[in-house]
Amino acid sequence: MKIAVFDVCDTIYSVNTTFGFLDHFFSKNKKYIFFRKITNFFPIKIINYFIYKVFKKDIMRYFGTLFLSGKQVEEVKKNAYHFVNYNLVKETKDQILTMLKYYKSQGYCIVLMSGSYKFVVEEVAKYFNADFFYASNLNIVNNFYTGKYAEDILLSKYELLKNQFKQIEKLVVISNNKTDLKLMNYADHSFAICNKPRDVKFWKPHSKITCIKDY
Repeated sequence: MKIAVFDVCDTIYSVNTTFGFLDHFFSKNKKYIFFRKITNFFPIKIINYFIYKVFKKDIMRYFGTLFLSGKQVEEVKKNAYHFVNYNLVKETKDQILTMLKYYKSQGYCIVLMSGSYKFVVEEVAKYFNADFFYASNLNIVNNFYTGKYAEDILLSKYELLKNQFKQIEKLVVISNNKTDLKLMNYADHSFAICNKPRDVKFWKPHSKITCIKDY
């Protein structure tokens, strides 16, 4: 089997779909709007960065997800459909879509792997007619979200791919995430989406990874 793995946030799209969805869903929620203003404060970004570096936890992502507590599954899914099909279409990266279509035409299975919410990535997979998708699951109790993660795949894509696909003839990975380095080095060839000039410096030492400048 030939596989082409595509990341979603800041790769297929120019935005983070986790917060993009939350911004869409809670656009009239005053508490959420206040929370988002706080997340944009530079000191908060620095604190979140160091916590992530030490504990591998994006606390802003976890706090943002808590706002989904008590929301009905069907309501969230309906909003995810609208978000992907009407909002995200304006954020697609043409160069990456061309690559997706190319690998599909060459007989590759298109696999989306993202730390974003499953209900968002599922709609993205449908929109692009991807063969498989893997994303983070939220906990559900009695058809309501608890606002907590049941499974977060953000840092486990490499292990997940190896467990799900035992026979891989060729593997290509397209991602902007530095946390995907192990997966990208495992592939026959990878493409790193560089959204900032300093990204190039990070990827340059890795011979099997080609930088695609997108800035």
